Amino acid sequence: MRPLGDRRAHVRLEVVGALWGTLELSETADVLNISTTGALIESPLPAVPDSSQLVILVIDDQELSVETHVRHNSRVVPESDPPQYLIGLEFVSPPTKLVHSIERLGEGLGGGSEAAV
Repeated sequence: MRPLGDRRAHVRLEVVGALWGTLELSETADVLNISTTGALIESPLPAVPDSSQLVILVIDDQELSVETHVRHNSRVVPESDPPQYLIGLEFVSPPTKLVHSIERLGEGLGGGSEAAV
């Protein structure tokens, strides 16, 4: 018979040492600036610097999955409620369609200049 305080249906094991896991969350974020090498986004959730994240960008009504590395993360205003974070992302092998769309966007601005992350 189980003790009255333990109502778990399955046995739990103690972890000794480091055990890593992954938690995938889906949250909409605003793209503040973008280049062919990365983007700066504003998100209600922070990201871990130096982590890899799969980002889905919607371009011309098509979803493009892009593997990214988080290069920096900072809270916009410490007392904001809800909190907002600025996250610098570096694209890892961005799809050709994404690169071409960003280049077209730059040409539309007249200078063809890219925004830096």
